[in-house]
Amino acid sequence: MTSVYSGGLVYEYSEEGSGYGLVNISSSGTVTEGHDFTALQSALKGTANPSGDGGYNSTGGASGCPAQSASWNVTSDALPAIPVAAAKVCLHPSAQKHTNNIHST
Repeated sequence: MTSVYSGGLVYEYSEEGSGYGLVNISSSGTVTEGHDFTALQSALKGTANPSGDGGYNSTGGASGCPAQSASWNVTSDALPAIPVAAAKVCLHPSAQKHTNNIHST
């Protein structure tokens, strides 16, 4: 693991009928810690806090990509071409019309 936490650690704090959540909050406001709360608490206690700045770029601007290596097999910053089948669906006028309707609501 790198010295920087990245991404989410918890899907949902309070369980709201989905079956996910660290705690259950009753209608009266009582908070009951669940199994996942205890498991996360235990895992965090056993994990050292990250150190350093994780490569933070204090001067602003975009950070450079890492050099190609065994764990970073990227040789260019070009995006791959959109697959033909996806282009036919996504770029079709009816798809664009549907997208416009979603954004106008």
